[in-house]
Amino acid sequence: MSEAFHRLDLARAVSDVRRFNYICKIVQILVEEKIQNLSATARKALLTILNAIVLRSAVEDVHVTTARELVQQFSEALEGHVCGSPSIISAHKIAAGNLLDMVSDRQPRTEADAEENCVTFLDLPREILSMILRKISDHRSLLEVAAAHDTLQAIVDRENSLWQSLCQFHFQPYQIEQKKTPEKTWRQTFFDLKRHFGIREVYADLIHICCHCKCLFWKQLGHPCVREETAPSVRVTPRQFVDMLIYL
Repeated sequence: MSEAFHRLDLARAVSDVRRFNYICKIVQILVEEKIQNLSATARKALLTILNAIVLRSAVEDVHVTTARELVQQFSEALEGHVCGSPSIISAHKIAAGNLLDMVSDRQPRTEADAEENCVTFLDLPREILSMILRKISDHRSLLEVAAAHDTLQAIVDRENSLWQSLCQFHFQPYQIEQKKTPEKTWRQTFFDLKRHFGIREVYADLIHICCHCKCLFWKQLGHPCVREETAPSVRVTPRQFVDMLIYL
């Protein structure tokens, strides 16, 4: 597993906005379900990726909640039965604690931090703010945006079109017809649909496996296949990637 992490350069790939969500999903699956299956070496490699996620969150002031939750889950998972000597486990706990301190102390920049004469996001017309929020495809991100400021909270709470767009993005029309009723708002409908059908996993870039040489590679980068002609490849979801590393 650590070799796969190294060859795919997951730690540095965290800085690429196209791959960040994909890598975070891999880490989430590992820390929630697979810590007991990881060797001490693999766990060290996972900790390196977590470190990269936390550093990006701290430096760029993005995905702070995601980074905090992943580190907390990793730290809590170490309390169970895991591979490795007590000294290694203790070192990993200390490292996780340091990362948690770093991301917990991080305070997001607010409107008060802006320079006096500069234009802030909240200075944009309400119609523009609504259009921007409609581009968010993740309901958690939408709720986090709402918690950032009263103006954004009002838009998320009152504009049904935001939640309608989410429903139409994640679910098929026949699924929406099953759950949407005149009594339900689009927000209520979204969470009903999510509970019954799950939501789409959408990533700007993801790992593929070559059908000829079985090489794993980032789709955007491609790979120098030994076959002279370009070989077809198949997308690998985060869970499929984890299962390949754990069980193969």
